[in-house]
Amino acid sequence: MVLWIIGGFLIILILVGVIGFLLFNNNVEQEKAVLLGLNNKSNVKISLEDMSGLPDLVKNYLIKVGVLGKPKYCNVVFNQAGKIRASIDKKWISFTAVQYMSSVNYGFIWKAKSFPIFIRDKSINNKGEVKVSFFGFKNIARFFGREVDQSSLARYLGELIWFPVGFLDSDISWETISTRSVKAIMVKGNLTIEGFFFFAENGLIDHFETKRYRDTILENFIGEIGAYKSYDGFLLPNSMTGIWNINGQKLEYFKAKISRYEILT
Repeated sequence: MVLWIIGGFLIILILVGVIGFLLFNNNVEQEKAVLLGLNNKSNVKISLEDMSGLPDLVKNYLIKVGVLGKPKYCNVVFNQAGKIRASIDKKWISFTAVQYMSSVNYGFIWKAKSFPIFIRDKSINNKGEVKVSFFGFKNIARFFGREVDQSSLARYLGELIWFPVGFLDSDISWETISTRSVKAIMVKGNLTIEGFFFFAENGLIDHFETKRYRDTILENFIGEIGAYKSYDGFLLPNSMTGIWNINGQKLEYFKAKISRYEILT
């Protein structure tokens, strides 16, 4: 009798998980339709003329990673495996994720799973939102508002290392800081995001720095970049480590590695 009860409970738990996952995915699919949009310019290819106003560091980087000849209006999807933690005294939690980025409507959707927790982070039409749900049914946390808008756009800017077509966004202006660093100033609506890209001797981006909100406090954020590998015609970092620099103390809180990458046109 006990075995029947346990078996029935497990079946219910599995059904709840499946239904919750389907509901969660359905919501993300609706958001994807907005982000990826309709594209009737997919045959336009990126040329040197598109890079004419960029600093040499950025232009040479884009050539090196394979942007020339790629579709100017496109979307990408890539899978990640990684781990995350809330603070230095908390344990690391493993996750798998899928991320979408677009130059049709500049922005991203990040869908992560650490069963039974599902997370969706996004920036669409300059609006950010982070949603954390239990089994895909119950939202246990939801963050939105101007601070989240800013933080999500700062994340998007730094993660252009995985979507180099996005460096051609006309809303980004550039300043050369040194022989190995540039400043990006991205203006989206009433938000202005500033970030710094630092380059290694080989001309590839080594790390990224900006300011993002951690809870309600604006903190220094560093994105350290892993080894470069070939993905669907791009030369891209295979990993990134997200670090909060809080009063000189560095907290590694996010590690992700790319497992699959595809350009969608």
